[in-house]
Amino acid sequence: MREFEAVLSNLVVEVNGLYAAALGGADGLMIEGFTRASTIDLESAVAEHAGLLRATRERYAATMSTPVLNEWLAVGDPLVGYVLPIGDEYFLLCVGSPELNLGQLRLKAAQAAEVLKGVLA
Repeated sequence: MREFEAVLSNLVVEVNGLYAAALGGADGLMIEGFTRASTIDLESAVAEHAGLLRATRERYAATMSTPVLNEWLAVGDPLVGYVLPIGDEYFLLCVGSPELNLGQLRLKAAQAAEVLKGVLA
């Protein structure tokens, strides 16, 4: 678990405008998380995004013949949610400001996901 926390905290510190990051399971349970914003309930966010990820995968498979979802972004105000699936069972959830650097987030999240995938294996 320490390895997960180190990867997640590093991601949050490295990406401008990122408030929190979590490793979640497809079942909606948070495995580990790190936040620097006490107002973000990461356990609830992981549960909600797991359901949204499942529904989005199903809808894309049914309507667009695209069962693979590589990443998912929900832009809101005052928060942005970014989901990067790690295989079929896990995902990386990032929560930040609408002004966050999306390119930096995508790059650093992909790097973090690779490390997390190695630890999960």
